[in-house]
Amino acid sequence: MERFINISLTVFLAIGISLFFFGKSVKFNQDFAHILFDRNGQIINASVSEDQQWRMECNDEMPENLKQAILLFEDEYFYRHPGINPISIVKAAYDNFKAGRIVRGGSTITMQLARISQGNQRRNYKQKIKEILIAFSLEMAYSKDDILDLYGQYAPFGGNVIGYCGASWKYFDKAPDQLSWSEVTSLAVLPNAPGQIFPGQGQEIFLRKRNFLLNKLHQKGYFDQLSLQLAMKESLPIQFQRFDQKAPHLHQRLKLNDTHNEFSAIDGALQDEVIQVLDNYGKSYSSNGVHNIMALVIDNSNGEILSYVGNRDHSPKGDNRDVDIIQSQRSPGSTMKPFLYALSFDEGHITPESLIEDVPLFLNGFSPQNYDHKFSGLIKAKHALTQSLNIPAVQLLQNYGVQLFIDRLNQMGFEHTDKDDDHYGLSLILGSNEVTPLELGTAYMNLSRKALGKKSIRVNYLKNRDSKQTKDFPVSQTSALNIIDVLTEVKRPRERDGWEYFNSKRSLAWKTGTSYGNRDAWAVGTTPDHTIVVWVGNATGEGRRGLTGLSKGAPILFSILDFLPFGEWFPPITQKYKSLEICEHSGYGRGVNCPKGQIVSVPDEMKVLQQCSYHKAFILDQSRRYQITDQCYDLNQGIDTSLFILSPRVNHYYKLAKGIEHVAPPNHPDCQNNSQNLAIIYPPSDSHVLLPKEINNEQQALITKAASTMQNDTLFWFIDDSFVRYTTDEHSIMIPTLDIGKHSIAVTSIHGNRTQSNFEVIEE
Repeated sequence: MERFINISLTVFLAIGISLFFFGKSVKFNQDFAHILFDRNGQIINASVSEDQQWRMECNDEMPENLKQAILLFEDEYFYRHPGINPISIVKAAYDNFKAGRIVRGGSTITMQLARISQGNQRRNYKQKIKEILIAFSLEMAYSKDDILDLYGQYAPFGGNVIGYCGASWKYFDKAPDQLSWSEVTSLAVLPNAPGQIFPGQGQEIFLRKRNFLLNKLHQKGYFDQLSLQLAMKESLPIQFQRFDQKAPHLHQRLKLNDTHNEFSAIDGALQDEVIQVLDNYGKSYSSNGVHNIMALVIDNSNGEILSYVGNRDHSPKGDNRDVDIIQSQRSPGSTMKPFLYALSFDEGHITPESLIEDVPLFLNGFSPQNYDHKFSGLIKAKHALTQSLNIPAVQLLQNYGVQLFIDRLNQMGFEHTDKDDDHYGLSLILGSNEVTPLELGTAYMNLSRKALGKKSIRVNYLKNRDSKQTKDFPVSQTSALNIIDVLTEVKRPRERDGWEYFNSKRSLAWKTGTSYGNRDAWAVGTTPDHTIVVWVGNATGEGRRGLTGLSKGAPILFSILDFLPFGEWFPPITQKYKSLEICEHSGYGRGVNCPKGQIVSVPDEMKVLQQCSYHKAFILDQSRRYQITDQCYDLNQGIDTSLFILSPRVNHYYKLAKGIEHVAPPNHPDCQNNSQNLAIIYPPSDSHVLLPKEINNEQQALITKAASTMQNDTLFWFIDDSFVRYTTDEHSIMIPTLDIGKHSIAVTSIHGNRTQSNFEVIEE
């Protein structure tokens, strides 16, 4: 007898172990829909599973009210049976035999789950026996609560909706834990006959079943009579909800992750407002052949992306609507300039007050132009930046070094600026590299964070993720604050004129950019709290006349800013800086000849700032009109003074722009005229000159220009040591034909001074 018992126990143990492992091996369809939630738990984008089902993965436990409703309707004795309910099976068999067909299943929740695992195959007695065996194995492998959760996850709820999570969102547009008693009972009755009743189908039966279950729950004491009456008055869902598609590009990006439900940092309300702004402008822009717009809003405190609109395509067919511009590489135009200026502050090349030359440049065939094709001669660094002048920026990059600037951009996170200085050249500062809007937004965010004394971080797509620190932003806090101050003074679009006079004024440090050929129009703005990036253009790369950052990007930037909350502005510079006296006029270190100084805050680690070279010492006669020397004048009668003097080349353009000139006073008539300044403006020495050919294949003429500080001067021109002509007013001549190769131009003044420029004519 004892042997029989031992054998029996062994057999039962073996059966139990077999059922356990068999139960664990039962597989359920893991092909879930992909759902993107905003930071408040609302769906902002969704796509069905590969088998076209709304099978949403449920991350949380089933809500208690839904659990009780399902149990009471489907399997009241669920927690008391081992997977099958013999009484229910007998009753079902009797009813089916009596009807001559299957009219009742008698299945428990566990048996229904077993049937789901088998793909809901056609019902027959053989299949029913198989489901019973699977039910036993599931009961061995899982707890009752786990089985109930699996059932809620995989049960059909009508149409192509699988699981209570999908049903809750598709029928009621809310999360399961927000459902009322009327709503949970509506869901609980659906798996019983999902092909016959669902929103819009079998409404009469649907209503009867729901009210039956409500009454039953009331009788069990789950809610009072008044709650029952109110619940019965609630209407049934009559149609499937269409999920919003507010962030399709972010949705597609996050689908690459290994999860099906992504809880993004997107602010759904802000996303709606940004989309509306882009569509309002986009419809107007599209009529002029500019079809695509994107916008990005970042929370600077933690790097969370609050709005991600990868592309609003307003073209007639919307052929490029799937292109995610936020992740696309585009030419940044002038948006790199603030970083170069900040780096130059740290290097001691300039301060915001320093003067930079703004005259024509000819650098080995590269001749940058300002946007308006004008020259100011000389301009303060801060004004050159706010006006986004190209020539001062190119000169600044030449001084700073192209390769060093590339290295610093890489530290800032511009990973796609990955070629060397020979590839980009000095045009790098004008946008010859490629960046993504995400890189640009990250860099401006970290510029703001550096100005606040915070560490550099990466952006976050998802909510409540720890901000990952990145390489230290290679700009000092003082320079970052200086740049922020300068960018706050950038002139706003015409429709925003007079903004500073309103009580509701919003400060913004911002910069525009326009790529070569008017292909990309940028507007980037940052505050202590947020960074906004706007791009306007065509995803195809087609340029359009009038497509500029100021005209197209800036209005959108400020419209988005209007939707962001107010916050405190950047604090004044209080640490990690030193006071430095600079020449008030030139913005460089105050030298012995500078008449007036000015105290400014510069980075504590700033290298030595060069001394002012514009102020020069002179001894003038009593009339202050002439320079004097001891050869022709009693120096004891002279007046020592300091004057701001420009070179002839710079002075020429400064006078054209400002109507004033800064030249050395002429020598006293009694003195030798040996202090005249003379310069060849074009072509500059050691330059390469490209002379394009006309339609008739003839080479264009070379137009030369010179400048003298002497009024009514006469200049004599020599080409390759051969006299050409002289000029007395406009010091410019035309040279019709020049062979390819090296040449020289020499200019001699009637006063005896001489200057020369050696250059090379190159082919197209």
